[in-house]
Amino acid sequence: MGRRGLRLISLAAVPVLVLSACGGSTATQTTGATGSTSSTSTATGTPAASVSVKPGNTKVVWFIGLGTGSQPNQLQVETDFINNYNDTNKDSITIVPSIIPNANAIDVLKTQMAAGKGPDIVGPVGIEGRAGFPGVFLDISAEITKQGTDVSVYGDKLLNSMKMGGALIGLPYALYSPFIFYNKDLFAAQALPGLPVKVGDKFNGEDWTWDTLAKYAKQLTVDQNGKKSTDPAFNAAKTKQYGFDMQWVADVRRFATTFGAGAYVAADGKTAQFPAAWGTAIKWYHDAMWVTKFAPNNAERIAADMASGTTMGTGRVAMELAWGWAISSIGSVDAKGTSTSKFAKWDMGVVPTNAGVTTAPVDSDTFSILKSSKVPDQAYKAMIAMEADSSLTVTYGAMPALPSLQAAYFTAQAASATAQFPGNTVTWSVLTEMLKYAANPTHQDPMPNYTKALNLDKSFYTALQSSGSFNVDAEIAKLVTAIQAAFNEPAAS
Repeated sequence: MGRRGLRLISLAAVPVLVLSACGGSTATQTTGATGSTSSTSTATGTPAASVSVKPGNTKVVWFIGLGTGSQPNQLQVETDFINNYNDTNKDSITIVPSIIPNANAIDVLKTQMAAGKGPDIVGPVGIEGRAGFPGVFLDISAEITKQGTDVSVYGDKLLNSMKMGGALIGLPYALYSPFIFYNKDLFAAQALPGLPVKVGDKFNGEDWTWDTLAKYAKQLTVDQNGKKSTDPAFNAAKTKQYGFDMQWVADVRRFATTFGAGAYVAADGKTAQFPAAWGTAIKWYHDAMWVTKFAPNNAERIAADMASGTTMGTGRVAMELAWGWAISSIGSVDAKGTSTSKFAKWDMGVVPTNAGVTTAPVDSDTFSILKSSKVPDQAYKAMIAMEADSSLTVTYGAMPALPSLQAAYFTAQAASATAQFPGNTVTWSVLTEMLKYAANPTHQDPMPNYTKALNLDKSFYTALQSSGSFNVDAEIAKLVTAIQAAFNEPAAS
């Protein structure tokens, strides 16, 4: 997904997990969601949880581990929630956890479903994790109507971004909005104002478009002699600072979706395509690296003096396309809690527009119910309780989709940022502003032979970053041909 393995980070005193569909866990399953009346999970330093179903109660099995949830610091919070819910809910529901190490979760879930013993609820799990199980999740539209759930709080675009194959398979829950990080110190050195914090706002009197970002990124790219990239005397081989980078992007779709929503698979579900907006994005990025050189190419960005690719914290990049899960990487502190960051001030701005349209590839984790669940009404009620529990949202570390839970998240983020960057102010509202423009289709939408097609995408992206002779149009045509061949193959089981 272009972002990372599992990493535990700390925002003030709040434990935060940066999510991924890959990575490990120390949790071990001792019983599965196969009809047993109790489930036990263990993890280093975490007490085991045992759940018994009361006579007359409906058992709802909660599968944890396909995304986040099986980390040691999370298990106790989940256990506390389960115990409290089971003791207090008025619907005669007993939640039984099935906690699986993340590395094993895909295989375990497939095995359970194949045996007809799948769980009821799965989650939290990200877009890519859900895409790996096409057609198995329940469209909850009927449950929303039946239970009278108010979904107006999410907004239509964000809600629609939760659809897969036309079915609404979850509600917005844990969100990671995209934003443009910018180094205020470098901006101030060029006498530039802060970036727009609302879509439609101008930057330095100009519409905030990707071309505008490029224009100022060139001015913010400076060599060791102080020459800007717009100066004929600029020495690209001695670049001191770059105007723009995308540390957290490792595939075409993640970046290209900021130019417009799209998908590799056409509406017929079997024909490969490359959206026009994505072509514009790739040509823009190729120019940035190899022609105007305001963005580092792959060799430059993974060099030791650029922190081997973790460029955001170097103080040598003026702007970065980033997501909410990357905030912890902006600064650092030593063992005494003193900031060791390479710069003093930073902030975030909204993603620029392309052709008058703003598109936000929002990463989102949610809970989904399997179509095979024999108790969808009860599963839905339990799921809604999970999503409304503030302790769970804190331990999962994302921005809650429910507005009523967001204040605590921003308080924790602000406390951490202030500790690392004293006197700095961050415009956290940018994260909620971007939710209004959530991409649909998402940047990780399902497609045939998903893993192989995605690997082709990633190889294309790496080649783009690695060669100045990369012929964009020709390589796009080759990519579409290769992806079509992948679509035509039987998907790996």
